[in-house]
Amino acid sequence: MITNSGEKLTKRLRSKVFRVILRQDMAYFDDQKNNTGALCTRLAVEASAVQGATGIRIGLLLQNFSSLGVGIILGFVYGWALTLMLLGFIPLIGIGEFLQSKLVSEFASKDKKALENAGKVTVEVIQNIRTVAQLTQAEHFGNEYAHLVEIP
Repeated sequence: MITNSGEKLTKRLRSKVFRVILRQDMAYFDDQKNNTGALCTRLAVEASAVQGATGIRIGLLLQNFSSLGVGIILGFVYGWALTLMLLGFIPLIGIGEFLQSKLVSEFASKDKKALENAGKVTVEVIQNIRTVAQLTQAEHFGNEYAHLVEIP
C-alpha cells in the first residue's frame, strides 16, 4: 500500500514538474545547467527521491518510534532504575542520527550533481551521434560518461 501511494505521488510530481518546465521562458533553456540532459535527469532522479522519502522511510520511522515507545514502557515495567539511566542516552542517539542524515544528504547532493552531468553528456551525444561518429569521438564520450557515473 505504501509503495502504491509512493508510485502515484511520483507520477503526479513528474507530471507537474514537466508542465512547469514547459512553461519556462526560452532564456531558462539557454542556461547551460538547464539543458536537455540535466532536465531529464532531474525529472527522473528527484521525483524518485520524493518517493523514497515518503514511502518506505515513513514506515520505518513509525516502526522505530513505536519500538522505542514499547521498549521504554517495558523497561519501566521490569526495571525502572535501569530504564531511567538508559533514557539519558536517547539524546546522544538522536544527535548521532542527525549527523548521519546530514552526511547522507551531502553525499546524495554530490551524487545528484554527478548524475546530472552524466545525463547531460548522454543526451548531447545521442542527439549529435552522427557528428560524434564522424569525428570518431565515441570512445572519448564513453570514457567521460563512465567517469561521471563512477563518481557516485
